[in-house]
Amino acid sequence: MKKQYLIIFLITYLFCANELFAQTVRPRKIEVGIFAGPAIDWAVSNTQGYETTGVKGGGVYGINIDLNLHRTSSIYYFSTGINARHIRYGLKYTDNYCFFNYDTQKEDIAKAAQINSTFNTVYLTIPTAIKFKTGTFFDRFVFFGLVGLEHGLAVSSKSNDKITRENGTEGKYEKIDQYKNTAIFKESLYIVLGAEFVIKDNTKATFGIGYNHGFNNMFRKNYKNSINDQMKINARTHCIEFQFGIIF
Repeated sequence: MKKQYLIIFLITYLFCANELFAQTVRPRKIEVGIFAGPAIDWAVSNTQGYETTGVKGGGVYGINIDLNLHRTSSIYYFSTGINARHIRYGLKYTDNYCFFNYDTQKEDIAKAAQINSTFNTVYLTIPTAIKFKTGTFFDRFVFFGLVGLEHGLAVSSKSNDKITRENGTEGKYEKIDQYKNTAIFKESLYIVLGAEFVIKDNTKATFGIGYNHGFNNMFRKNYKNSINDQMKINARTHCIEFQFGIIF
């Protein structure tokens, strides 16, 4: 009888141990992390008379949420979250410029001024993407790739403007509100390649290089050049970003 009890005990123990082990190695259903990093932004415009003025420094930060799409592996994830994206770009063009004249204490207009504007637009964005991960290398490193879309809502848009009037005099005006001219919604292609470094258990440090390609115009349809009201302003933004984060 004692031998039978011993056999039953061993079978029960092995079964329970197997279940416990399976629970410890089972992939997590949800991974949550935070990230932040600098970005290199620029715009492309096909509007006649509008020139871009090179790259500008922007930034992005946010919360990542990865949902595991496979019950027994850690390869396929649906990636989402909420990000704040600061997009900076420059345009040079000719237009009538309305400004506040401190000498007369009223609004004035510089006609046919040469304008050099640096825009700083902030979008709250929600990415919807598929993330692919490799297995663990050297018990520490996991590499990943992400591709999908990013859906943005404008929350702020300002510009720093430098103008040259027809008589050659110059003026600088900062933090000019451009929200009424900025597209409320923004759709973008979103691609990231990166790696995770396992610190301990489920805690991981992350690094990624991303590319963001804007699909739609940064300006609203009713925003036109005041000298030529038939000219609709068009600009699309691009971005290369560097992400540093941590997964809990």
